[in-house]
Amino acid sequence: MKISSGSSLEIVEIYNKLDNELKILNPGCDTCGTCCHFDVFDHELYASTIEVNYILENVKVPPFHKEQRICPFLVDKECSIREHRTLGCRVFFCNPHYKNVSYEIYNKYYEMIKKIAVGNRFEWHYGPMITLLALQNKKEPDDVNHCSPETVSNEIEKPVKQRRYPGR
Repeated sequence: MKISSGSSLEIVEIYNKLDNELKILNPGCDTCGTCCHFDVFDHELYASTIEVNYILENVKVPPFHKEQRICPFLVDKECSIREHRTLGCRVFFCNPHYKNVSYEIYNKYYEMIKKIAVGNRFEWHYGPMITLLALQNKKEPDDVNHCSPETVSNEIEKPVKQRRYPGR
């Protein structure tokens, strides 16, 4: 089952609201692509199943290995899916002074996205984006919203206060 066009619009609205909030905060970004090298920042980019499905429905996923430590959408030091990138990508900035505010913003928008998924009865999973992307990309188009927790192991759905936030 694909996410509905209404749910996609709700995600876009949330992302637009977030982008407007970030413009006001102005955490700064020099679009160098360094943050997409997860090994450099020693972080794991987490996402939800609904966000990964939103990406899969809107862009072509390049070949990648689940164990890679670089975002598969990084092309020539730029995000090739900027319009469709996940919440974690949108709130992560290299600026260390932004770190404290980023937690609050992330949690606020995480809850909004989860509310869309739960409200539309999409199976909710939260885990490493690369893992979810690999799993969801293998599924049949009509089954894209169902991801077995056994397949993803214990990386899925960590409590909010324990989850590994991007860059932390």
